[in-house]
Amino acid sequence: MSFAVIGEALIDLIADGQGSYHPHLGGSPYNVAIGLARLGRSVSYLPPLSDDKFGQRLSTALQSEGVHTPLPRRSRLPTSIALVSTDAQSQPSYRLYRQCVADKDITLAEIIANLPADLQVLHIGSLALTPSQLPKIRKLLRLMRQRSVVVSMDINIRLGASPDEAAYLQGVRSLLPLADIVKASDEDLAALEYAPSPFAAAQLAHAEMRGGLLLLTQGADETHLLSAGTTLSYRPPKPERLADTVGAGDTFFAGFLAFLQQQECCHAQAIAQPDTFIGPTTLQHALAFASAAAALNVGQTGCVPPTRKQVEAFLRQRSS
Repeated sequence: MSFAVIGEALIDLIADGQGSYHPHLGGSPYNVAIGLARLGRSVSYLPPLSDDKFGQRLSTALQSEGVHTPLPRRSRLPTSIALVSTDAQSQPSYRLYRQCVADKDITLAEIIANLPADLQVLHIGSLALTPSQLPKIRKLLRLMRQRSVVVSMDINIRLGASPDEAAYLQGVRSLLPLADIVKASDEDLAALEYAPSPFAAAQLAHAEMRGGLLLLTQGADETHLLSAGTTLSYRPPKPERLADTVGAGDTFFAGFLAFLQQQECCHAQAIAQPDTFIGPTTLQHALAFASAAAALNVGQTGCVPPTRKQVEAFLRQRSS
């Protein structure tokens, strides 16, 4: 059974200590696709890549990681760019260049035609949730619900991604009832203004989902998993070194999804009734695995998801 990913592939231009910018392959959904492949999962990246030089680099990287790219064409539109700066705590901020870019150059019919025959999980998020993409995405998620395909969604709010901030935020909220597994950071929920406290905001967001799992990440602070009958917490391990946190959430989500699929519990019935079909022990192990993957990622510059062997070695070392 396989994953399919919808959303941006772009170039992160990341500043170094001297103020020079260096290109890194990125985009939240693209990072998740790479992360899933490195963890041994079958995954397809569906949007088109540009026929420019950056698009070629993105395509080559996907192919080298074993990610399928079934769309039989390249886009004539350019690759999107994100200008990334980090603060004293290594937290990134983004300036996005998203007008007429390649990853948005795909119709709903093309997406549906290129879905894997054995699709189990559709992953979307980030800049695929902006107002211009919303009608297409909403129809796609309704179709996935009809087909009993699990929908995972990383809301990954980027306020500069749309000129109409209110429409953007309302659009993200409107998709919550169509998602089965949602990841939101404390910063994402602050932007949505559910409640002053991240946990209270997560509870309200989960209520809008009407079921499924919601993951609240808070950097180095506790991660919470909310379901209809259970709330679990897990404190992320301290990384051995910290380069930056670019792609940490993407790597975490890829780890969580890969672990659940490996345990054969990433299907619609299990996610709808996690207390019955998954259980708190497996969910706790999934949080530990995902957090270990993220801890390894932040030791690298840019998003560099680990392999399954690297994550398992990290967990063994911490448990010994």
